[in-house]
Amino acid sequence: MEIKTVTNIATEYLRKQIVTGELAAGQRLNEADLASRLNISRPPIREAFRILENEHLVVNIPRKWTNVSEISIEDLQDIYQARVMLECYAIDILKAKNIRELPNVIASVESASNLSIPSQDNREKVFTYLKAFVDFHIKLIESTGNNWVVHFYDSISSHLARYQFVYLYIPGSGRRSIEEHQHIISLIKRGSYGKAKKFVREHINYTFEFLRNKMLQTAR
Repeated sequence: MEIKTVTNIATEYLRKQIVTGELAAGQRLNEADLASRLNISRPPIREAFRILENEHLVVNIPRKWTNVSEISIEDLQDIYQARVMLECYAIDILKAKNIRELPNVIASVESASNLSIPSQDNREKVFTYLKAFVDFHIKLIESTGNNWVVHFYDSISSHLARYQFVYLYIPGSGRRSIEEHQHIISLIKRGSYGKAKKFVREHINYTFEFLRNKMLQTAR
């Protein structure tokens, strides 16, 4: 139980460092240095590497090296295709089950609405801000009651957050997200699942195009 708790601490620490860019794409991770920094033994670090590899945040070659996974436009496109598939299918499940009331989804939007926009320099607060907005999509997926869909979404959500972290740095994007999230909820509440599905796709594709263009500009 104690080892599991320490592993969770190490995993959360490394996940946050990778998502916020404190640990850069391609950076080599030193097991001994991390254990010393966190004041823990090396086995929990190795277990954290295994968990993060399943989340596509690191590339791990046992007994050789562990690097932070790379990000690229091709990877961005692949992960957003998976995201569109999962979130649009979630709407199909809600329709099949005639689910219109989404209290947990509504609560996530209200929680995000109460947050003030953090300074771009404070990565810790930006990370918390990001999680509040991403929670809408996680709660939407969870509302399907399909554990496999939830599992698949969980498997991409941390890696997806690396790209979302960049997007939420843009002034005004948080307010836009809240308004669009509220619109999706209202469509589902009315039973307009087809329109909700179409809007979810547009909502996600808007973010994808923004990020793709930003990455292209940075690469020049």
